[in-house]
This record gives sequence, structure tokens and C-alpha cells, in this order.
Amino acid sequence: MRYAHAFPGKAKPPPDLPTSSAEWDQLYRGAMHALQIEAVGRVLRASYDRVLVDEYQDCNSLQHELVIQIASHCPTLVFGDPMQGIFEFAGAKLNWPKEVQPHFPTALNLETPFRWRDSNPALGEWIAETRQKLMTGQTIDLADNRIIFRQSSSEFEMATFFEGIDGKEGTFAAIHCNKGLCYQLAKAAGGGYQAIEEVAAKRLLQFAEEWDGGSSANQRLQAFVSLQKACFATKPMAAGEAQSEEEIAANAAIHIATTELANTNGASAALRLFTLLRTLPRRKLYRYELWKDAERAMRTLEAGRAENLREAVARIRQR
Repeated sequence: MRYAHAFPGKAKPPPDLPTSSAEWDQLYRGAMHALQIEAVGRVLRASYDRVLVDEYQDCNSLQHELVIQIASHCPTLVFGDPMQGIFEFAGAKLNWPKEVQPHFPTALNLETPFRWRDSNPALGEWIAETRQKLMTGQTIDLADNRIIFRQSSSEFEMATFFEGIDGKEGTFAAIHCNKGLCYQLAKAAGGGYQAIEEVAAKRLLQFAEEWDGGSSANQRLQAFVSLQKACFATKPMAAGEAQSEEEIAANAAIHIATTELANTNGASAALRLFTLLRTLPRRKLYRYELWKDAERAMRTLEAGRAENLREAVARIRQR
């Protein structure tokens, strides 16, 4: 982005941080045009001794062309494993023998599963063997005693996720390719799982746009209510259950803060809401990352380091 925007006449980059595949492609093409300028090449060669590109199996063709352009200026090493590619649906379909290796010949193949060497060497051994079988089209034995295979009755059965979890220590991850289902699982677990946000931070940007689009207390409150509904699971009150004194006091403070959302840019009142909502005992935060990033952006707005919330969010998203 820096190189493309430094030479906009040649690169013609999108005006802001790209938000679509077409804009990212426009940026990659623009960066390649900028790198063809001899002065830029001299800067690149004077700045870097080596360029290292990790996770190369997730590159699409334009990113690959951009790396080749960079490699024409600086010694470049790429690291990747086509067996670990997870973005084929997004165009990461490089043919390694035909497209990658002519430009980046194989220097070394890693054989040791370092991730599991100390914690679970048997699992690491099984993964390494299974990788080789997949590469050569052999069958995989899921009854191998080095792994645990659990059969689910259907794709909608949730109990399998929690089988054997009681009494276990450590960290657990639930993985699904649909982020909406991930959020639903985290919510259903009452905060037992934390949902990890996507890099594009679309929900965070939505909150910023809703907030910036409203100047009244009610409009800002609606933006905030929408955000907290997306982040918290709420346990309903049982029949005959009464609110505790702490909950009554917190709700009173929340009411006062909501009436002050129209003051100046509303950030001070919003920051009080971010803190107060965490104190309500019947609410469990399951999208912690989204909530904290929104709070950081609001703090940036309150401190006057951004003109609006969208600008504050853009910085957090870029970081």
C-alpha cells in the first residue's frame, strides 16, 4: 500500500484500505507497476537483504506475480506446503511444480513436526505419515491408536464437540468454515468458547458506520445495543428471580450513560457502557476480540486521536 500510494499515477491504487477482492487485485497490480520503476527498485535493494514469504500455499496468482517482481530486486525465500492450503475457494490454486518451483526451486523439505515434538510426538508422527499418504493417494486409518476418532450422528449434533471435555485442562478450539455457525456455537456455550474475529473486521466496521451515522443519543444507543447483542449471551431470569443489588446499581448507571451518548462525540459515555456491561452477572461475553477492539477504537476517539470512529477502527483493523 505504501509503495502503490507513493506512485498513484503509475499504480492507480484503490483510495483506501481494500474492502473487496477486486480492490485487492487492483492494489497488487498497482504495486507491481510501482516496482517496475527503477528508483523504487533501488530503494528496495538498499532497504532489504532478504525477503521471506510464509504460508505461500495461500497465495493467489496475482500475489505470486507480485512476489516474483520483488524477487527480481531482492533475494527471496518462500515457505509453504500445498497440502496445507485452505484458501483454494478464494483463488489460491497455484500449481507448485509448474508455477512456483520454476521461480523458487526447492531448497529444503522439513521433516520434523516441531509443533508436536515436545507435547505430543505420537500425534506429530501420525500427521507426518498421513500427509505422505494423502500425497500419494493412499487410504487413511482413523482407527489408529495415536489419534481419537469420534463419530457424530449428524452434522448438526453438538454433543460430539464436548465429549470428554469434563475434567480436562488446557485450551480447546472449535473449528468450522462458517463464521456464523462459530458465533452461534460460542453463544450457545455461554461464553465457554470465544469466537475469533475475521481479519476484515466487517462487524467492527459496521458498528463504526452505525455510530458515525447517528448524532442523537438514540441513534448511537441503537448502534451500541446492536453491538452488545452480537457479543454477549444473556441468561434469562428464572421465574420469581429478582435482580441483585449490584445488578440494579449497574443498570441504573447504564441508564445514565445512555442518556449522555449525545454529548459531544459520545465517546466518554460509551466507554462507561463498555465497562458497565461487563459487570452484569447474567451476561457472558463470547466475542471478546470484537468487544475489546470496539472499546479501543472508542478510546482513540475520546482521546481525539481520530476524527470519527471509522478512522479509529481502520487503525485497529490494520494493526
